[in-house]
Amino acid sequence: MQRTLSFSWAVLAIVVPAVAQEKANVSPGNVSQLLRDGSAALQRKDWTAARDASLKATEVAPGNSVGWSYLAKAYQNLSDFPKAIEAYKTAIELNPDDRYAYNNLGNCYRRVGRIDEALAMFHRQLEVVPRDRYATYNLALALGSQSRWEEALPWASMAAEVAPQEITRLTFLGKTQIRTSHFDEARLSFDRALALPHEPMAENNIAYLLGDAGIDLDKAWGLVSQALEAKQRLVCEPESLADGDKCTEKLRGLSLMLDTAGWILYRQGKIKDAEAYLQAAFGVTPDSANQLHLSVVFAKTGRLDQAVRFFAQAHVRSDFARADATETIRELAKAAGGEVELDTLLSRVTVQESPRVDGKAIVLADASGKILDARGFAGVEQIVKSMKLAPTAWPGMSLRTIRTVEFLKVDGQWKPSDSYVGVTPPPPPCATQRSREITDLTPVAQSISCSAL
Repeated sequence: MQRTLSFSWAVLAIVVPAVAQEKANVSPGNVSQLLRDGSAALQRKDWTAARDASLKATEVAPGNSVGWSYLAKAYQNLSDFPKAIEAYKTAIELNPDDRYAYNNLGNCYRRVGRIDEALAMFHRQLEVVPRDRYATYNLALALGSQSRWEEALPWASMAAEVAPQEITRLTFLGKTQIRTSHFDEARLSFDRALALPHEPMAENNIAYLLGDAGIDLDKAWGLVSQALEAKQRLVCEPESLADGDKCTEKLRGLSLMLDTAGWILYRQGKIKDAEAYLQAAFGVTPDSANQLHLSVVFAKTGRLDQAVRFFAQAHVRSDFARADATETIRELAKAAGGEVELDTLLSRVTVQESPRVDGKAIVLADASGKILDARGFAGVEQIVKSMKLAPTAWPGMSLRTIRTVEFLKVDGQWKPSDSYVGVTPPPPPCATQRSREITDLTPVAQSISCSAL
C-alpha cells in the first residue's frame, strides 16, 4: 500500500544554498536554474532528466550539496546504486547535517546487500534527526531482514508511534511481535492496522502473517477470503490472443492472495483444498515463496520428485533470498528419509543457475491450463501444442488466460522454463512482495520502495 508523503516541492525547487561558484564563468543564476530543472524532473519522476540536469549542476558547482543530493536521488530511482552511494557520500561530506541523506544512503546500501553499512547510516540519521520517521522504520526493516527480531522490536514500535496512521508500519510491528512471541501484542497491532482505511492487500498481508505463524487461522481465512472476494470481482477473461494484456494487471493482483489462501488452508490441514489456490497463484505469477509452498504440499501428498523439482526451481529465482525455505527443507528431508537422501535427490535435478530467456511463446489457455491457441516461434510449435500449464481455477472462480511461456535452448533443444499471465513480464520481485511494505525514503526517492517481508 503506497504512502502519500507530505512535502513542499515548491520549497524544494527554489531553495538553493548560497555556495560560491567553482567556475568563474558560471553565474549563480545558471546553477539555480539547473537545480530547479533537476528538482522539477524529480517531482515528475523523470529520473533521466533529473540525472542529466543534476550532473550539469555538479560539474559547474561541485561544492553545492543540493546538486549532489538531487543526483543521488536520480541515480537511486534509476537503480544505479553504486553511483547513488557515491553521490550521497559527497552530499554528506559537503553538508554533514543533511536531514535526509543518511537515510537514503542507508537504503542504497541495503539494496546492494551492505546491511551493516545500512544500519550505521540509519543510526547516523537518528543522531541528526532523533525519532526520524524514515530511519526508525528502515532500521527496523533492516534488522528484520537479518532476523534480528529482538533488536528490531523497539525500532518497529517507535516507527509505528511516530507515524500511527501508516498501516504498513503497524503490520510490520505485528510481524515483529509475532517473531518475538508477543502474540497478544501482535493481535492488537493488527487490529489497529485494520481499523485504518486500507486496501484489500492489507487484509491479505495480515492474514498471511497470522497463517504463517499458525495462529488465529479462522480469522486469517476470513481476512484473505474477504480480500479475494473484493479483488476477484474486478478480473476479466481474454477472448483471444489479440486481447494481449487487457486482463493482466487485475489478475496479477490476485496472485499473492491466492498463495495466502492456500497457505492458510495448508496450516488448517486442508491440503487438497490448499493445492487449488497455490496452483492458481503459480499459474498467474510464480514466485519463490509460492513455489516453496507448493513443494511442501507435493511432499505431503507423496509427490516427492515434483516437490524436489519445485524446490530446485525456486532456489534459482531472483527473489529466493526473500523467502523462508526452512519449513520446505524440513518437510522435503522428512519425505526423502533424511537430509543425505534429499541432497542426493537434489543433485539429480538440473536447473539453470542464471535464469535467462532464449525465446517466448504467447498462448491462450483455459482454466485447466490446456492450450487453446498459441503464437510461438520456429521450433516450439509442437512443444507448445502438447503443453499443459498450471490451472487458473479455484473454488468459485475459473479463468481463461493469456500467458507467456519462456524457453531456454539447451544442447540445441528448446525447453520451457517458466510461464506467467500476460504478455509483458511481471514487475521485479521486490515490487510483488507479499508484505507491500514501504521503505521510507525522502519524497523524491519513494518510487523504488520495496523490501523483504
